Amino acid sequence: MFRVPALPLLALALLLSACGASNRLHEVSLDEARVAIVAAIPPHPRVQAGHPGEGAVDLRDPLGTVARVSTAAAKYQQVRRAQSRLDSAVTQVDVADRIARRVLAQSADVLRIAPTGHPDQADFLLDLRIADYALVADSFEGAVYFVVEGELLLLEAGTGRELWDGRVRERERLTSSLFGLPPSAGNVITARALSSLSSEEMAAGLTRLADYAASRVTDRLRRDYARSRDDYADR
Repeated sequence: MFRVPALPLLALALLLSACGASNRLHEVSLDEARVAIVAAIPPHPRVQAGHPGEGAVDLRDPLGTVARVSTAAAKYQQVRRAQSRLDSAVTQVDVADRIARRVLAQSADVLRIAPTGHPDQADFLLDLRIADYALVADSFEGAVYFVVEGELLLLEAGTGRELWDGRVRERERLTSSLFGLPPSAGNVITARALSSLSSEEMAAGLTRLADYAASRVTDRLRRDYARSRDDYADR
């Protein structure tokens, strides 16, 4: 299993804002190069329903905002039942580890690299830094969005020289197809609908979202690397 060290989100955010764009991909060839991944990813996504000022909610206290601001007993009970299902889901899926593994696997597919699980034996390092990923809804009845923000860097292993960095900021409306639910669940998933899912459905959905996040992270690298090869050929 990849080590995914936990870093303070504030430190990550400051680091992201300080990094400037760079692209030296034309200086190297990744064909058959040994590439490892190191990652800093929060272990679980945030789940937030309602305005952030009303209180953000994580998977240890899912949808607690709604419970705090509502006096309706039925809604409170619904929220508390959802907590056990969410807690069960995150024990079934290591989201952070899956994102890291998928980024390396997908990079290998599109860049023809030789992935390795040993950074000390690698020619290059993919440094994945996810500052935040979350399920966010403006209200309990509103649509849920999957948000991911972070950065992927390609480093020369021996020197630590930065060859490329790409920032990722995505906001995607959560649909039944994206979350892996049947069409009968409806096209757009609301926070209320999310709270009614079983732990197995939530675990399957978290797995699909991890794969989606990995794809969005690697898309930028794939495009820039292909462009660097075209630029090199035109010289």
